Amino acid sequence: MADASAIYALISGLGGAAIGAGSTVYVSTRQFRREISERDKERGRLQAQEEIVRLTSMRFAGRAWLDVVLRAKQNLEAGVAVDLDKFDQEVKEAGGTAAQEGYRARSPDPSVDQLAAEIFDDINHLSWQLRREIVSRATGAERRTPDHLDDVLQRVIERRAALNAKIIERIEELARDASASSHPASPEA
Repeated sequence: MADASAIYALISGLGGAAIGAGSTVYVSTRQFRREISERDKERGRLQAQEEIVRLTSMRFAGRAWLDVVLRAKQNLEAGVAVDLDKFDQEVKEAGGTAAQEGYRARSPDPSVDQLAAEIFDDINHLSWQLRREIVSRATGAERRTPDHLDDVLQRVIERRAALNAKIIERIEELARDASASSHPASPEA
């Protein structure tokens, strides 16, 4: 009987050790998976924030460039002389930022990047046309701003409205996803 109780104690001890080892492995694995999940969520939040910053920057850069073009066009139509060096500098600054932000295709929705590129191409075209008009007037040749610029400008304004709607929709989607991932519905125990 003494041998039987020793065997039971040995089996109980080995069983307890096996359960303890198993639970240690299980808890460690579960903790490791939770850490990986948290890192993935954090990486997703950071990527969402980066995309929001890029989309916002693209939106403002396009607006700044369009403002430069609109001011120059309005001044020309009003007969006000436009300083060519100042115009060139403003176009270089606004257009450079827009080009940097708009021609980087990284959005999950390629239509956003494509539309931005088309808008920036049109604004670039407008900038060159207005520059020609500024140079022409500076040399004394009075010309009227070409009518087709009004068509291009109207197309840019319409496309910018469509782009802004897509950008705002994407930013709201990113913010909603980031909010949902930072506040899980049922916390893991």
